[in-house]
Amino acid sequence: MPKTMDQWVSFLTERMDKARPRIDRLRGYTNGNAPLPEMGPNLRKSWAAFQRRALANSAALIVDSLAERIHPNGILVGNSPDSPLAEQARRIWRDNRLDVAFQDAARDAFTVGVGYMLETVDDNGEAVVTRERPEQFYAEPDPVRPWKARAAVKVWRTMSDHTDHMVVWVDGVCAEYARDSYGRDAKLIERVRGDWNITRLSEYAGDPPVILLVNKDEMGEFEAHTGIIDRINTGILYRLVTMAMQTYRQRALKASSPDAPGLPDTDEKGDQIDYQAIFEPGPGALWELPPGVEIWESQTVDLTPMLSAVKDDWRELAGATRTPLSAMLPDAANQSASGAEQPMAQLVSKAEDRIRRFKPALAVMLVRALQIEGAQLDGATVEAKFAPPATISMTERYAAAAQARGAGEALETIQENILGYSPEQIAQDKQRRAEEQMALALGLQAAQGVTPQPKSGGQLAPIGSADVSSRAARVG
Repeated sequence: MPKTMDQWVSFLTERMDKARPRIDRLRGYTNGNAPLPEMGPNLRKSWAAFQRRALANSAALIVDSLAERIHPNGILVGNSPDSPLAEQARRIWRDNRLDVAFQDAARDAFTVGVGYMLETVDDNGEAVVTRERPEQFYAEPDPVRPWKARAAVKVWRTMSDHTDHMVVWVDGVCAEYARDSYGRDAKLIERVRGDWNITRLSEYAGDPPVILLVNKDEMGEFEAHTGIIDRINTGILYRLVTMAMQTYRQRALKASSPDAPGLPDTDEKGDQIDYQAIFEPGPGALWELPPGVEIWESQTVDLTPMLSAVKDDWRELAGATRTPLSAMLPDAANQSASGAEQPMAQLVSKAEDRIRRFKPALAVMLVRALQIEGAQLDGATVEAKFAPPATISMTERYAAAAQARGAGEALETIQENILGYSPEQIAQDKQRRAEEQMALALGLQAAQGVTPQPKSGGQLAPIGSADVSSRAARVG
């Protein structure tokens, strides 16, 4: 492995350049730039625009269907959602818009196999957490803890001053580089290696300030199934070509019998006859044909087998990626409940697996962010909570909550596991239920002419039979 800073720079930039073609190819499947279906070796450039009409953005449906079911909804520090450290962690999450940044990094992981989040500090000493695009970032993962980095490199280009920038983190040293980019119009750097000049050196403590969201097998969700996606796009292209060629029926004049003389090539003056002009089609056109001549008309091709074949490919792709077919084919939304239940269960299971993979990374990210701002954890654990990935209606949620309450489960457990409340929402709801009970008790006692007698310390005596539970009673 590399030892010196120069060796690390050479290693990281080379790895980044080698990874870029794969990242661009996979990203293309999700942003409408998938490889164009082939049309032969002598393909003219004029076909490129026509080919693009055949691209179905199926990879984006696979990625989004999974990402939409992974939502962090709370932070616990030392098993408490309302401690000062927990409030500080929520403020870091809010100020850095991590609801959006985490979703973008998760989509990167589902697309190219890994997502990156970088932690730095601003001028006020507050933590700054950003999502970094894999096209501009590379981190060498720790072989034991894959959510941590041994070394990392970030590159970007500023178009205003025609300068490329690079930052490398390795062995406690942060090195910044720059180089000219005159004559290069692309916003993303095409080649990272070579011609860098060091501009600044600084030190950092601990591991590089990078968090990796590593997907299963370090692959995109659809990466192993790009052949099916290419087959879908090719089938759509063939259908479009057939439709374009068969939009207008072809007509021809032919002799009605072998003995018929047919149409002459020249008129009585010897001039060539332009039959295309004579038989120009039109709504009011009426043609008089000489004896022995009739019109032949081509027949259109039945596109039903082509449409059915493409739908079969969509179904195969949905099954291979464990994505509900209704997310890919709108006409599959009306399938039976039993037919849709198994694919949805598979998607939920996949989402739960990805949550388990991302949880350690988010916990490390929050710990580092708190440490950047000088917080003392004193051994307190940090945990990011996620909403249940199952997608069900509110009616079904509350019906399940009522059944769980009837079975004797605690209200807070129901709110967390069934209703999907965050720890902060659970604590807030508990406080509001206590306030509602107090207000109802005071109202009942006032109606009965009873003056509440405070206990020592200013607290009211227990309500007893007037104790009314509002939402807890409704759920139960």
